[in-house]
Amino acid sequence: MQRTLATPHLEEVGPGAHAWIQPRGEWGESNAGLVVGDGEALLVDTLWDETLTQRMLGEMALVRGAAPLRKVVNTHSDGDHWWGNATLPHDAEIITSEVSAQIMQTEDPKEFVRFRGLARTLGRLPGSVGAFGRYTASMLGPFAFEEVTLRPATRTFAGEETITVGGREVRLIQVGPAHTPGDLVVFVPDARVVFAADVLFVGCTPVMWAGPAARWLAALDTLLGLEADVYVPGHGPVCGREEITAVGDYWRWLEPEVARHRTAGRSPWQAAQEIAHSSEFAAQPFARWLNPERLVINATTIMRNLDGAPPETSPLATIRLFSRVAALSRQLQRR
Repeated sequence: MQRTLATPHLEEVGPGAHAWIQPRGEWGESNAGLVVGDGEALLVDTLWDETLTQRMLGEMALVRGAAPLRKVVNTHSDGDHWWGNATLPHDAEIITSEVSAQIMQTEDPKEFVRFRGLARTLGRLPGSVGAFGRYTASMLGPFAFEEVTLRPATRTFAGEETITVGGREVRLIQVGPAHTPGDLVVFVPDARVVFAADVLFVGCTPVMWAGPAARWLAALDTLLGLEADVYVPGHGPVCGREEITAVGDYWRWLEPEVARHRTAGRSPWQAAQEIAHSSEFAAQPFARWLNPERLVINATTIMRNLDGAPPETSPLATIRLFSRVAALSRQLQRR
């Protein structure tokens, strides 16, 4: 059965600042932001396909008024935060970090179309192969990757940059590598709002593609060090400081656990299973977050960082990884 996306909504999070929230925050259900200044507006991220992004932009036009969309920030290189760029005004400036821009050059939505097609075929089979197919097909099913035309950033930066949007100061702060190699967050000081993107997940398990955990924890410290009251995560509902601490607690608990299993000679897959089924994990508040099976990805990345090994990015490695994510999801549902 194909997953159905919950109805998104536009939420005012500060003076002249709005968040586009896709409830639940599961795979691909990313958030975005809008900052409206005097005579121009800034968009923070687009969505995973053009249809979803066009719907969002239509809703945002109602609160943007006469302020045209002049600037766009893509917070990182994951497709659910920039693959809708082709729907933007032709003269909009698109900004991202130098590292993210390099990764974006390697992206190909057709790979996701092929991966989804393979998953749907495998999903008709019994056993673990069928479970992998159904999990992956459900994950990718709601999104129209075949309609995506990639539109890359037109300007990049490294470190930190301050821009002006209709007279309002907006700070772009690179905090990656953490979730991905080039993560950045967007701080609007006069609204006391931070668009934290995927260094912050709320109510759903975070995913570490890059790491290391220490860098992610440093990114969370950066968020807490900003004079903000409201934080818009990349996935999940709008939050405050308590939720930032909760994500930090996840990494502070998980990394030593994975390291312990590594010392015992276990693989990332073995470690993920042992941890997920342990009473210690069950006692943690984050055990009740959505998508706990992402533990497989996180254990794999943590061990890779501890070993000083490069990421495995081949299609075969991705299939193998997600087959184990699906398998752990199936195990946890049967518990």
